[in-house]
Amino acid sequence: MAAKKQSATDKWLAGDTTYQQQLANFLKSQKDYDSQYNRQTGITKRDYAETTRSMNRQGAQDRDDQQNDFAGRGILHSGVFAKALGDYNTEFNAKLKNLQTGQTDKLGDLGMQRTNFQRQLKLERDAARQDALRRRAAKLGI
Repeated sequence: MAAKKQSATDKWLAGDTTYQQQLANFLKSQKDYDSQYNRQTGITKRDYAETTRSMNRQGAQDRDDQQNDFAGRGILHSGVFAKALGDYNTEFNAKLKNLQTGQTDKLGDLGMQRTNFQRQLKLERDAARQDALRRRAAKLGI
């Protein structure tokens, strides 16, 4: 399969050092942003996992403590224990849901910021290309 022939414009742009430097700067900006994005995403996921593990450990301990307390008072098999445990579980699950919502929101915000950055970078690349083409046109007297 033959390689696509490079257009005269593409050849000229490849030799435009100003444009090539701008492209290199844009690429560096993209790589830097991607590194930052990946780091922030990783931190968010790690924090969520650590907090969830900690909450689950604490929840198990709290339930055991509650069960031992009710057993010590001789009312473990009562409706009072079942209600207290149900209330605890409802509150615990609400906290887990809030934690999940927070993680989802944070990851969504990071994704939206990344999309906005990429859009802005594309606009800047397009503007740099237009400037390079204007320089060429001026050089050719067009």
